[in-house]
Amino acid sequence: MEKTKIKIATLPAIDSAAIYVAIDQKLFEQEGLDVTPQVVQAAPEAIPMMVNGEIDAMFGNYVSMFQAHDKGALKIHVLAEGSRAAPDSLSIMALPNSPIKTAKDLEGKTINVNVLHNFQELALTQVLKANNVDPATIKYVPVTFQNIMASWKNGQIDAAYLGEPLVTAATSQMGARKILDPASGPAAEFPISGYISTQDWYEKNPKTAAAFQRAIHNAAKLMENNREVVAKVLPNFTQIDASTAATVTFPYFSSSDNPVRLQRVADWMWEAKWLTKEIDVKTLMSPTTSG
Repeated sequence: MEKTKIKIATLPAIDSAAIYVAIDQKLFEQEGLDVTPQVVQAAPEAIPMMVNGEIDAMFGNYVSMFQAHDKGALKIHVLAEGSRAAPDSLSIMALPNSPIKTAKDLEGKTINVNVLHNFQELALTQVLKANNVDPATIKYVPVTFQNIMASWKNGQIDAAYLGEPLVTAATSQMGARKILDPASGPAAEFPISGYISTQDWYEKNPKTAAAFQRAIHNAAKLMENNREVVAKVLPNFTQIDASTAATVTFPYFSSSDNPVRLQRVADWMWEAKWLTKEIDVKTLMSPTTSG
C-alpha cells in the first residue's frame, strides 16, 4: 500500500512557496494526498531525517543533494523541480560609499554565502568568468541570513550576496547598489532547488510520487500568472509580511521537469571538483507528468 500522508522538510524561503500554495489551493487534496510541511533552517539538516525515515521527502538546493548522493550518504530521486533563479531575484550589492563600482572591482574581495561550496558560489563563479573576473580571487565567508546586514555594515564583507526580500530592503533602506546579477548570462534560470526523496522511497511509492509531482507543477502554473496566491502564503513560513510580499522579485517556479536544465548544475559541480564522479541527472528523475 502506498503512502498518502506524507511529511516534507521545507525551508523558510520564497523558493519553498509551491508546497504551501498546493496546500492552500487544495491541489494535494485533489490528488488524494495529505501533505505536512516541516520547516528546517538548512537543507543539509533534512538529509539525515530523510535517511532515518522521519520525513518522506525534502525541499532543498540541488548542490547539497548531489553532494550527499555523490558521497553515498543516500541515493536520491528528484520528485519535482522547485525554483530557478529569475533576473533580479539574487544580487551582488555594494554599499553607497564602497569603492566597488563594477564586476572587475570584486576581485580580491570578501562576499557572504549561506553555506560554503553551494549553489550561490557555483552560479557566481560562471557569471564572474563571463564578466572577465578571476573567481579564484574571491573570498567567501558563511553568514546566516539574519546576520548579513550587520556584517556588511561592520565591514566583515565587502559586497553582499543577497536574495529577496533583502535585495529590496538593501536598496530602499541602505541605498545599496547592484554590481552583478548572479543569475545572468551563463547562470540565467539556474536551477536552485527542488523536491527530493530517496530512490528507495520512490520505488515503494511511485503513484504517490507522481501525484505529488502533478500538484507541485499545478501550483507553479497558478503562481506564474498570479502573484496573490504566493503573497498570501509567504507570511506562513517566511519572515516576509504581506506588504513586502507584494513588492519582492520571485524566483521562477518550475511547472515541468527538465533534465537538460538540471544537468548544468551537476556539470558545473564536476568542473569545480565538488563531485568525485559525474552525475547523469536524468537517471535520478521521474518521467515528467507535463510538457
